[in-house]
Amino acid sequence: MINASNSSARPMPMPTGTLPQADTTTAGATALTQPQIAARLDRLPVSRFHITVLVVAALSLFFDTLDTVITGFVLATLGPLWGFSAATIGVVSAIGLAGYLVGSALAGFAADRYGRKRMIMLTLVLYSLFSASRGLVNDIWSFAALNFLTWMFVGAESSIVPPYLAELWPTRVRGKLGGWMMGFFALGIAFSPVWALNIIPGLGWRAALFLTLPFAIVVGLMRSGLPESPRWLLGKGRTAEAEAALASIEQRAGRPFDPRLEGVDGSGHDAQGEPATKYTARDLLNPRYRKVTLMMWTAWFAEYGVLYTFMTFVPTLLAMEGYTIVKSFQFSIAIYASVIPGYVLGGYVVDWLDRKPTAVIAFIGTAVFGTLFGLSTSSTALMAFGGLTAFFLALGSTAIYSYTPELYPTEIRATGMGLASAWGRAGAIILLLVFGVFAVLKGKLFVFLVSDVVLLVAAVVIARVGPSTKGRSLEDVSR
Repeated sequence: MINASNSSARPMPMPTGTLPQADTTTAGATALTQPQIAARLDRLPVSRFHITVLVVAALSLFFDTLDTVITGFVLATLGPLWGFSAATIGVVSAIGLAGYLVGSALAGFAADRYGRKRMIMLTLVLYSLFSASRGLVNDIWSFAALNFLTWMFVGAESSIVPPYLAELWPTRVRGKLGGWMMGFFALGIAFSPVWALNIIPGLGWRAALFLTLPFAIVVGLMRSGLPESPRWLLGKGRTAEAEAALASIEQRAGRPFDPRLEGVDGSGHDAQGEPATKYTARDLLNPRYRKVTLMMWTAWFAEYGVLYTFMTFVPTLLAMEGYTIVKSFQFSIAIYASVIPGYVLGGYVVDWLDRKPTAVIAFIGTAVFGTLFGLSTSSTALMAFGGLTAFFLALGSTAIYSYTPELYPTEIRATGMGLASAWGRAGAIILLLVFGVFAVLKGKLFVFLVSDVVLLVAAVVIARVGPSTKGRSLEDVSR
């Protein structure tokens, strides 16, 4: 950590109440480096700037999750109206998640090439338009086609936001702020049954889709004031823009940088003297990163394979137990609300325990309580074990969302995140099809036993391969 007290050369005293202003001429005299950016961002106090960026950027995750879960309620409503079964719901959801997979995979490449902010803005606009357009269709396969396009841009957006925010936050609070970011996922999941219960019975399923559009547009307008990542700008050789973005962040955080007061290493080398290296997407599978890449693909496959199938099929599974659609929506509120403490507390847990053990505990907990949910028949047991399953799913999601961007260098951080996210949706596609078919043939317990195997394999892989990232800068971890 850089500290003004370590500087041997001190300027003349300044008048009381005057903040030192950044001397961009002096700062520009030495080549800006990624370790410098890390040190300058790490020295900043958590300020209104960080909270504003968190809220504005993470609101996209709220709408992404709200849309995804509401789709499950809409499909549960359309089943009896349009005459299709749980197996068809699985197929339609799998088609949507295929779009999510494509969007996640491509978005990382685009964000690493064209910038985090630009792609976040573009994906929100396109997601909003396609999402609302689903309310215009009159058959399930037209709905499925538009759902593919909607979720393609949902997947793109949710894969870009975490690397973007990780590149702006101080190391010491990256996990905690990551938990609050994931809290917006929780709000989307918890709010979706409330939204469905209050809109679908009275205004219809079309209104539930139309009414998300105005909110998404407002968030898009708010995002226009966000800065681009200085780390990404520097990685593209846009040093002057990186310095300007960094100085703007420091100013907004209330601690402008002055090299006369704070020493910087302008050597162009990292903290251990290793020359800077340029990485490309193929490096994700080179010997240096192969193990962690395959580990994260396994973790995402398990986590989001189970999470999306669970969240999509909860209303349908409850209806299969004999509850009415309205009653299943009410039960779903109690179950989905459990993700709020799972996501928010998860940020504190990953900083306390570290990302690796948190993910292992979460996967084991999901397997145990998912099985108990599958065994449950009473309403009390369904809500209790369903809520605990949702809690551990949220904890696991927070862990891997925090973990993944930390493992790769800036040049391929979004690509690594996007491809890992794509594997999560591949898992969801496969398990959705399993749930849709076997929920009818074998009952809900059987499909949870299948998901248990996937979760426990992922837990073992993380335990054996995963590195520690607790308290380490992005540059240190990726090295």
